[in-house]
Amino acid sequence: MRTYPDARGLPLTAVAASAVAAYDRAIDAYLASAADTGARVEAVILADPGMPMAHCLEGYLLILAGLPDTLRRAPASLSAARRRAEAGTARERAHVDALAAWCAGDIRGTIDRLEAILVEHPRDILAFRIAHYLHFFIGDLFQMRDSAARVIARWDESVPGYGYVLGCRAFGLEETGDLAAAERDGMRAIEINEHDIWAGHAVAHVFETAGRPLEGIAWIDRYRSAWEGHGTFARHLLWHRCLYFLEMEKHDAVLDQYDTLVWTASSEDNLDVANAASLLMRLEMLGVDVGRRWEAVAEVSAGRVGFHNRPFNDAHMMLAMVHGSRRNSAARMLEEMRHYASTATTTVAPIMREIGVPLCEAITAYAEGAFGRAVDLMMPIRYRWYVLGGSWAQRDVFQRMLIEAAFAAGRLPLARALLAERVAVMPRSLPSWRRYATVLDAAGDPAAASAARREADRLAA
Repeated sequence: MRTYPDARGLPLTAVAASAVAAYDRAIDAYLASAADTGARVEAVILADPGMPMAHCLEGYLLILAGLPDTLRRAPASLSAARRRAEAGTARERAHVDALAAWCAGDIRGTIDRLEAILVEHPRDILAFRIAHYLHFFIGDLFQMRDSAARVIARWDESVPGYGYVLGCRAFGLEETGDLAAAERDGMRAIEINEHDIWAGHAVAHVFETAGRPLEGIAWIDRYRSAWEGHGTFARHLLWHRCLYFLEMEKHDAVLDQYDTLVWTASSEDNLDVANAASLLMRLEMLGVDVGRRWEAVAEVSAGRVGFHNRPFNDAHMMLAMVHGSRRNSAARMLEEMRHYASTATTTVAPIMREIGVPLCEAITAYAEGAFGRAVDLMMPIRYRWYVLGGSWAQRDVFQRMLIEAAFAAGRLPLARALLAERVAVMPRSLPSWRRYATVLDAAGDPAAASAARREADRLAA
């Protein structure tokens, strides 16, 4: 074994340059969220079973999948990587240490090790992308933004993969409120490589946050053919497309897209479940009859009771179960969450205890009509939902639920205050202005209600 340079000039322990080329192709597939990423990783390991980074990459991707089976398999990849890295480089051994921390549930320790690699090797795109994801996973939004800022100064457009780094930077900028810079960087990343679905996703978020639904639909439709081969994440972009239609109050179009694009068949994927549960909940809160659509999502969710790797996922599965005739499964899941939160020593455990459990208790209370209890559970944690991970757009379903619970509980001053806050932050949100008018009417302020209704009509026009 000797070292050969990868696409960005970093030494990689391998049997031949051809094996490194195969590894680079696998990395490119991962960065693009390509559906054949797993097959490409397997091809690298077949070509060079002794390559430490091939086994590290496999382990990272198994944990990223976040399924019970893939998480059980990750330690075997760690063992293989550890054996091979003994004769490898210091950077490769640092990756093994990062993978070991992640296998143990120490997400912050994993991030620390990856960011240390990036200080010495800012063009290690695998370390960068995994760190980017893990910042996102636990809601470290400003760290996610700054991680990209630290490395991108050592990149330029001549370095393969530059666009992917720029796309990650765009997402970090969007999530921390710099929409103009996010739109600029995301669009430039797509100009470099139209298959960079994460960059495209960052721009989709800009259009959603800025209240520009028509531009968002056009953006996704423009690149839809380029993104179709990108598996689950392609469906997530179509979920964003549904959010634009919700903002335009085109509910029938959303139901049709749900059936034909978002939840076309039962899926075990965490993102598919979150997409489906979030969209159905938003529709129901807008008064739309979703029929029996909850049932299929609830069935998948009920099969995951007792498995916890992310409170964000648990909350969406709880939504599905309590609205899809799986109340007993939901109750068991809450008990399992409480047990995990009090006994586990992982990074996720305190997040589960402080945010995940009370949020899922609120989701249950809401479904049972105990709206006041839902409000009491959600109000103390509403400014810490970000630690669940996910994006502002994804977590917004819980903010909407809080508003609806306050209104349903008869807490009109609170509902009014929350909606005043909402339209100040999202002044182009048609459904928000429409709901604001309803609450103002109920609160006995017809003049303010008329003004809110006029604003809704203006946006609708």
